[in-house]
Amino acid sequence: MGTWGLIAGGMMQYAKEIFLGMIAPLIIGVISIVYLSIVHKNSPEKVTSVIVKSFAGKMVFYAVYFVYIFAFYTFNPMPFILSFVGYFITLHIGEALFLRSIFN
Repeated sequence: MGTWGLIAGGMMQYAKEIFLGMIAPLIIGVISIVYLSIVHKNSPEKVTSVIVKSFAGKMVFYAVYFVYIFAFYTFNPMPFILSFVGYFITLHIGEALFLRSIFN
């Protein structure tokens, strides 16, 4: 959330687009890490199947999210796309590092 404030502070006209591009990957990333942590604690052998199922669920959610955003909001799409891609990549790198730490 702090990065959104820093970025949006410099580009106030795109604050809504940047927020909408950030919020979905952030929420899904946090939920994914918490859920994987719980699964790993209870039954580590199920982590791989949970990762595969969560990947499929994420792709469906992101597709629905994009359709909803582009169908019902009027805004400049480029800041939204750049924000989404930036946060998506960054949070997935964080998730990969988290998975590496629980398997070591």
